[in-house]
Amino acid sequence: MKKSALARLSAFVLVISVVLAVAAGTAAQERATVTVWGWEYQKKVVDAILPLFTRRNPSITVDWKIMAPQQVRQNMLLAFSSGAGAPDVFGAESAWLPQLLAVGGATDVTERARPYVSKFNRFKWQDVTVNGRIFGMPWDSGPVALYYRRDVLEKAGLPSDPEQVAKLFATWNEYAQLARKIHTATGAYMFAHARANNDARDFEKLAWQRGAGYFDEQGRVILDTRKDNVEVLTFLAQFWKDDLAQDTEPWTPAWYKGFTDGSVATHFGAVWMGGFLRTWIAADAAGKWGVVPLPAWAPGGVRTSNDGGSNLVVSAQSKVKDAAWALVEFVTANREAQVTAWRAMDSFPSLDEAYSSPFARLGDPYFGGQAYRQVFVDLVKQIPAWYYTKDYPEANSVMAQEIVNVALGRKTPEQAIRDAASEIRRRTGRP
Repeated sequence: MKKSALARLSAFVLVISVVLAVAAGTAAQERATVTVWGWEYQKKVVDAILPLFTRRNPSITVDWKIMAPQQVRQNMLLAFSSGAGAPDVFGAESAWLPQLLAVGGATDVTERARPYVSKFNRFKWQDVTVNGRIFGMPWDSGPVALYYRRDVLEKAGLPSDPEQVAKLFATWNEYAQLARKIHTATGAYMFAHARANNDARDFEKLAWQRGAGYFDEQGRVILDTRKDNVEVLTFLAQFWKDDLAQDTEPWTPAWYKGFTDGSVATHFGAVWMGGFLRTWIAADAAGKWGVVPLPAWAPGGVRTSNDGGSNLVVSAQSKVKDAAWALVEFVTANREAQVTAWRAMDSFPSLDEAYSSPFARLGDPYFGGQAYRQVFVDLVKQIPAWYYTKDYPEANSVMAQEIVNVALGRKTPEQAIRDAASEIRRRTGRP
């Protein structure tokens, strides 16, 4: 062989060797284990789509540590404060994520997340954004609607078809007027609402519907500056006064019984409540429940709110941020992944394009054949803004106690709102 040909062959072999070596090295570098902290339900959601993720990312292994939501919060606070011990990725409820972001420790993913901003529920970005920077991805949302017992309404001589019920309960005023008729005819309470051990969630859902609540966009306390909040508490208190609200504590056997035996006519709850009713709270009540938009506060007004929802965040302590982001991005922003999780676990997507799935329009036997998920799809874009801030846990705790004061006749709604706002300002230092 001529020297020139031999030289060219040697050079070619060298190039191929280098390419293969680089490829092998890159593959080795990309091989990573991503540790995740989250609760059991979140793990089941990810497990449902993990085969899809692994097919596209064979070099990434996911190692999950299950904790209760409160444990995730507490352990992340400890890890962030100490500067060590955090996982690569963690799941976070929207209500307490701002508290975690305030102490630092989350990875700024603004540039990576920016292409997705217009593709998710708009209100969800508030949960993961601090000073214009994005520190996580929206995962699931909790649009709220009105669940109602078909059989109870029929017993009261009222229509039970969803379209007719939506008109029947067009406003909260009409809802309240029908409460006495339903109770007299059936013995059923209009909804369950604990006097003691109240968690303030019903108040928050109805305040959120009005765009009110505890704080504004600048973090100022608006509890006593928005008359909406007083009106919401006054509305709820009237049901106690008239003995039209069942006095049962949420997430207790007595509360569950109300959904099963028809002693509660309605429930204003999030989309995830549908799965809970169907699978474990009231599985024996198949065919008896329907779903319609919330009554509006004024004709033509907003007919939904939000309750719950979560996000996925990459920890700043992660040593495998690219792999961690690959998992977060796929779980939250991939349509196939989101629809798969929706089908498997009834995890309601925050990703708008998932709503075009035929799954949303499937009738559900538990809800009398109604395509109840479509109700929430139609409502989710109406959800007003709500600002949790890092001090939401304090605000919720204060408000829950003041609601008890109203329920037990110790204070008027006006006094309770005024006192709650004052105490929140005192505890948080907010104006």
